[in-house]
Amino acid sequence: MAVLAVEVLSFLAITVTNYIFYGHAREGSRAVYDAYTLFLQEHGIRPTAFNAQSDDPDKNKYIWIFGGSTMRGSTDFSDRTIPSCISMLLNSNRDGINFTIINFGTNSFNSLLETKYLQKKLIDIQPPDVIVFYDGANDVKYFLEHRDPYAHHGYRRAKALIESYYKSWFGLLKPLNAAVYASFTKELYDKVMQVGVAVDTDTPEFRQLVDATEKRYDHVNKLAGSYGARFVLFWQPTLWTEDCQVAGSAKAGEKSIILDDERWLTVRNNFTKPYVALQQRLEKKDYFVDFRDVLCSRQVPAYKPDGVHLTDEGRLLIAESIASVLKEKLDLDLPDSITEQ
Repeated sequence: MAVLAVEVLSFLAITVTNYIFYGHAREGSRAVYDAYTLFLQEHGIRPTAFNAQSDDPDKNKYIWIFGGSTMRGSTDFSDRTIPSCISMLLNSNRDGINFTIINFGTNSFNSLLETKYLQKKLIDIQPPDVIVFYDGANDVKYFLEHRDPYAHHGYRRAKALIESYYKSWFGLLKPLNAAVYASFTKELYDKVMQVGVAVDTDTPEFRQLVDATEKRYDHVNKLAGSYGARFVLFWQPTLWTEDCQVAGSAKAGEKSIILDDERWLTVRNNFTKPYVALQQRLEKKDYFVDFRDVLCSRQVPAYKPDGVHLTDEGRLLIAESIASVLKEKLDLDLPDSITEQ
């Protein structure tokens, strides 16, 4: 009975937390199995607004954008996602170039799953001119939860389903055994590891996280180049990892009981250590663009209560910053500032 009581309490704690952060009982969104990526969104690729195409193939460019739920868009309106805003901005160019942007953002994806997704799409369809990854938060989140350099969303459940069968004679009861290994109690333990147990940077797992992530991005860069595409990695900003002064009006509007980075110092330190270690390892790569403090000049709230997902204003600021980088890399003639569009 004691075990059952702990499991019920863990279930309630996780469910309440999910409602606070995500607005519903489950973390993530409804997904379907995929042989390449483990899972994908049930509703498929999210539409991108403001795309344009010309009858002249030489005047068309294609950009694929990969990321997690921030890139997919934590909004009900597809024309307010980051890729849609980027498309609007880039298609205002005065060079006669038409941009089609595909939003491959998938809720809960980190760079590990995005790399698998990229492989799948390169096999399936014509490669693009530019491949963009927008990463940082989920790579850190799942490492903190599981302290494993190859962790991802659903890591414990998938691992339990595959490995529990042979771990003991009890494993013959496969469904029950997998449920035990992926219980709410274990899930709550993972959440506590993320926010309450200080991360140790002097461990083999931490060093392997940095090494493996660097190798993964280097591989993606080489893979993109082999298809004649340019790879750009944007290291996404989060409230927990900002290292700057922010306008009081913006800061005040973002603070709540849950979202207060000054109170939750362990959370801030835990997110910052692996985030900065990866940032420093990648900062000299030609494909790397550091967005850690890109939202520091905001005058209005840009973050939602979890400190990662963005408001409409935050998404537009990120889109304009990405468009500005792509303007330079693609040598585009864009207006100096087109945020008001």
